[in-house]
Amino acid sequence: MNSSNYSDKQSARNAAYTREYEDWLRTLTPNERETLAAQGLDKPLIEERSAYGCGLDDDFANSKAASCEAVIPPDSAESMPPLDMGGFSNEQLWDVLRRLIGEILTLPNRSLTVECLAVVSGLSYAGDSMVSIAGRHKVTRAAVSKRCVELTERLDLLPSRAMRSLTARKAYRDAQLRRQSSYENP
Repeated sequence: MNSSNYSDKQSARNAAYTREYEDWLRTLTPNERETLAAQGLDKPLIEERSAYGCGLDDDFANSKAASCEAVIPPDSAESMPPLDMGGFSNEQLWDVLRRLIGEILTLPNRSLTVECLAVVSGLSYAGDSMVSIAGRHKVTRAAVSKRCVELTERLDLLPSRAMRSLTARKAYRDAQLRRQSSYENP
């Protein structure tokens, strides 16, 4: 797409939006306009974008949105307890983090993988079932279960409470194999 063509179209859209917004503002009472002004909504919200696409002449990498720095509200900074690393060294924790990120990056459907990691680790705060996770990702519950099993095996973890135990999985597999062999050898 030609960037000047896009810029021209966006400028035309912005001008139409500005006219419509100003027309709407004129229909409001002075009190309503004052309330909008207090919220910063008394004029159309149109960002001027630079070549970087982030606004004015700044590079997006310089914005707070691209920062990896933790943002701690000033009033709670002193009240945070020190991080308990459970006897692990920084290098051991970084090794675990590298393994997790590696798993996420190597598997297809990273969003599904992250949700399965939450199930496998027991960090699934929302308490979502494999069925609801499957629904969000448009896959079967069995596919979610399979991904969770793969992750437990790759990360050398025991199944979490949200998963079937190793004993139950073996029993289901054996029953399925018996059923399959009974169809093949009647």
